[in-house]
Amino acid sequence: MTALNRIPLSALRAVDAVARLGTLGQAAEELGISIGAVSQRIAKAEATLGVSLFHRDPRGMRLTEV
Repeated sequence: MTALNRIPLSALRAVDAVARLGTLGQAAEELGISIGAVSQRIAKAEATLGVSLFHRDPRGMRLTEV
């Protein structure tokens, strides 16, 4: 089983939304969930893969090379 198969679909949706929109707030609004829920889903995806998926800065989030 590949690592992506172990990540819940909701976590993949959160990663996709943040990658496209650049902020947790905008992703939360699009997904209809709280910012905290988006953050937890991103953290679960990163923990499952064992890598950081985003560069975090005050202006938002950008995907890493991974």
